[in-house]
Amino acid sequence: MKRYALVLAAGKGTRMKTETPKVAFPILKKPMIEYIVENIEKSVVDDIYLVVGYQHEVVEGLIKDRAGYIYQHEQLGTGHAALMAAPTFKDLEGSTFIMPGDVPLIYYKQIDKMFKVHEENGNDLTVVTAIYEDPKGYGRILRNEQGQIQGIIEDRDANDYQKQIKEINTGIYIVNNHKFFNLLGELDNKNAKGEYYITDMIALMKRDYKVGAYTVRNNSLVMGVNDLYGISVAEKYLREYINKEHMLNGVSMINPETITIGHNVIIEPGVTINPNTTITGYTVIKTGAIVGPNSEVHNSEIHERVHVKHSLIYDSIVREDTTVGPFAHLRDHADIGAHNRIGNFVEVKKSSTGDETKASHLAYIGDSVVGSNVNFGCGSVTVNYDGVKKHQTKIGDNVFIGCNTNLIAPIEVGDNVFIAAGSTVTKNIPSNGFAIARSRQVTKEDYAKYAIKPKVKDKV
Repeated sequence: MKRYALVLAAGKGTRMKTETPKVAFPILKKPMIEYIVENIEKSVVDDIYLVVGYQHEVVEGLIKDRAGYIYQHEQLGTGHAALMAAPTFKDLEGSTFIMPGDVPLIYYKQIDKMFKVHEENGNDLTVVTAIYEDPKGYGRILRNEQGQIQGIIEDRDANDYQKQIKEINTGIYIVNNHKFFNLLGELDNKNAKGEYYITDMIALMKRDYKVGAYTVRNNSLVMGVNDLYGISVAEKYLREYINKEHMLNGVSMINPETITIGHNVIIEPGVTINPNTTITGYTVIKTGAIVGPNSEVHNSEIHERVHVKHSLIYDSIVREDTTVGPFAHLRDHADIGAHNRIGNFVEVKKSSTGDETKASHLAYIGDSVVGSNVNFGCGSVTVNYDGVKKHQTKIGDNVFIGCNTNLIAPIEVGDNVFIAAGSTVTKNIPSNGFAIARSRQVTKEDYAKYAIKPKVKDKV
């Protein structure tokens, strides 16, 4: 018997106060809907479908062919979203896991448990519930004296007694496809909002079918995100789960409450993460590396024994035994070789370096291919932009570049070259060359008195 997932992701999310669809809003630099889809993919579910509507092209651009798409052009409630899916699901053998698209912390192991309970109990509809100490705003679960679920009452419609109930509806269900989707046609919208609600299906299903419940013990896994404050709460929980998993796997974190690690980051045992560090995207940190403090790494590879401090690294590779920072910036597919030194206020963009190369301070290396054992003096710049196009600089091995040197691209520098400080180099330099490209100094003795007027002291 096949298992399906139906994610209701059509809403605008007006309380987010942004034009971005709510399910596409980032949590730790990753869209909310991606967390959901990734966990469903890891679960026992065979096929995923998304109900999309507002800016559906944005959601489709994120998930692509990892899911099928069902369109809800008017958002008339959760029951209406399910109705849009009914033609696809009503004839499918098996069960479907239905959930909102704003529950980013759902965990695949929890989904598996829900299916297990649903199937072992022979349920036709399983309602996923949670116990909240402060249930205000949530629909309450109504049970009879035998503990069997009878229905759901929305907070605004509940009486004083019902408002004391702490068991709430999470908006997550598992349903028998034939029975549930064929019965959806009986839903009505006779309520204050004129919308169709899945919660009304409990009463319809109970007439002839078995309705049960599954209670989640960890409420954060089923929390909904409705506004930007909710985003911050979800990030807090996610940060705690991720950091704990890494620390149990042998990663040392100093002040972990200040450290943010993304959902897809891979960190090997033996790594140290210092305070106020953020690591996101598809980043890999290898054994012996030290990252931070006050650093940010995104979509990058940090190899063995690299030390990164007070620096930014985006979409780049830093190879073994290299030091980066403080206050360095690597970006746009920089590829830094082994045993390099990328020091204070150095920026490397779309460039590669060989082994044992050093740019210790105040340098810019852009659109360049740099060899091994190259030294960039303080203030060195590869001048890659002519105002219209970017051009490449090629530098060979064993090159010394003196302080305040400008290499005007496109240009090639051979092996074993020495460039004198203060040079502006506009022509290729062959191997073993010594280049001096600066004006000759002229000193006029005793001329300073004509150029600089002495300060006159005020008379007392």
